[in-house]
Order: sequence, then structure tokens, then C-alpha cells
Amino acid sequence: MSHRKELQAWIISAAGPECTRRFEAPVEVPGWSRPPWIEVRPLTQRERLERESLGVCDEYSLDDDGSIKRVVRRYDAAAMARYDYEHCLVAFCLPRRSAQDDLIKWRKPEELSAEELLDLLPPELAEWLDGIIDQVNLRRPEDQQTLAAVKKR
Repeated sequence: MSHRKELQAWIISAAGPECTRRFEAPVEVPGWSRPPWIEVRPLTQRERLERESLGVCDEYSLDDDGSIKRVVRRYDAAAMARYDYEHCLVAFCLPRRSAQDDLIKWRKPEELSAEELLDLLPPELAEWLDGIIDQVNLRRPEDQQTLAAVKKR
């Protein structure tokens, strides 16, 4: 594990709007000098908690004496993705078809809602974007190992 990655977990303000990272897509677009890209940022702790509150719901079943008989956890994956896209996705330059069927550079419009983006993303692009957002928010298994090492100190 790198010391730089370990240190990043301890720096105040290493999340939020001022901490953006750019990632290039693993695809070449004919006629483009550079690959498509996205710019994302990690959620702050407050935002992370809000996202979990929106997307995770525990339902408790009690027996007659009030003891917990069963707990059912429900996930609203769409609500969590919307939250990620609204807060983590800062900018992008992605290919889009024009009216003439040409591939053009589509930059993130100011008024684009997360709901619209969910409707527009093809599966492969969505999977890549979700993986990048998970990476910057330290949600992947290898990131959890880094966090566990930090907590031991």
C-alpha cells in the first residue's frame, strides 16, 4: 500500500468540490485527438451519510414480546446512483451522435439532471462511470483494505 494513498485518507478537505480528478475512457473515438473523459470528485462525509440514508432502509419485524425477529435491508440503487451523479460527476466530454449521425463531443450541460443521465447512459459507459465514482469514494474492496490499515494506526 502506498504512503500517498494512506496519507490521503487523513487530509482534511480531501473530498468535495475542490478535489476533482479526471479519468480518460478506455476507448478511442475516430477523429478525436484525445479519448473521452469524465471529471469526478469524492463525496464529503456529510454527503456520504446522506447518500446512505437515501439508498438504504432497514425494516424490523418484531415478535409479540418486542424482540427483533427479522431485519430486512432494502437498497434503492437508483437513488444512490442519482445522488452520485448529482454530487460526484463534475464535468465530462463524451461522444454523442448528432442529428447528421456524426460523433460529436458532448460536454456536461449545466442543466443536465441525474435522472436524464440515467436514461442516456449505455450500460458499458454506466459501469465504467460507476467504477470510477466507487474508486474516488474508496468503495472498492482494495480501498477498504487501505481504510482498515488507516484505522489500525
